[in-house]
Amino acid sequence: MLRKLFVFSLLFTCCAGLHAQQQQIPKETLRSEGKIIGLFNAGYYVELNSGQKWTIFLPDNKQYVEVVGQAEPRWLQRGAYVSFAGIFNSKAEAQSPIKDMQVFQPNKETKLGVQRDGIAGANKALFGGEKVDPSEQTARYLVSGRLMNIKDSTMTVSGPMFQMTVPIADKMTIRVKSNNPAMARVGDKVEINAWYYTPQAQLKRAKATSLKVVAALPFGYVEPKPGANEKDGDKAEKPNEKDKQDKEDKEDKEDKED
Repeated sequence: MLRKLFVFSLLFTCCAGLHAQQQQIPKETLRSEGKIIGLFNAGYYVELNSGQKWTIFLPDNKQYVEVVGQAEPRWLQRGAYVSFAGIFNSKAEAQSPIKDMQVFQPNKETKLGVQRDGIAGANKALFGGEKVDPSEQTARYLVSGRLMNIKDSTMTVSGPMFQMTVPIADKMTIRVKSNNPAMARVGDKVEINAWYYTPQAQLKRAKATSLKVVAALPFGYVEPKPGANEKDGDKAEKPNEKDKQDKEDKEDKEDKED
């Protein structure tokens, strides 16, 4: 029995000593900006503004990853969480097209619905409940909900206790803010807060504590194909097949007459 206790005590002491040694390994911080030059499941390959190339591992908690940028309308999908501000009358009718909206990723603190002046919930007098002349009462509201449809210059958004269809401007700014690290792309800018073990500095690998990715191009952007305009010009200059055939038939007829 005593022998077992001695062995257990020895193992415990060794493990405790090893843990203490690990805790004593010096660390360095890495705070820099750069550009993403590659992606892998656990992080990004980054070229810092200094020219150094680092492997940056994602934070353990994705809430410390922020991806921001703009998007093309074609990128919007049904079910996406969106928010926008607008002037509404007592019938919940927007008084002008929506020119700016944000696509976001909700969290525990997100309050979906219609809010006025930062107060959760809609004003009953404005959105029904009392007989009020729509032309006499309007107010600015922030609407947050899920995108149900976007078509024919209108957008339908739904949330707790409400659903509304609002007009949208032909040129609408769509801002994106997400905690999804998979939305990052090669070429995006990134702000890094990370750490690494000092003895392993030459490996240029660091564990991020927070990351902010700024999209270099709008989400949903499609690059035009090289030479697309030239091809269109060539088509315009070339005669169509019918004209070509008619010309050949005419030449054959003249040859026979000769």
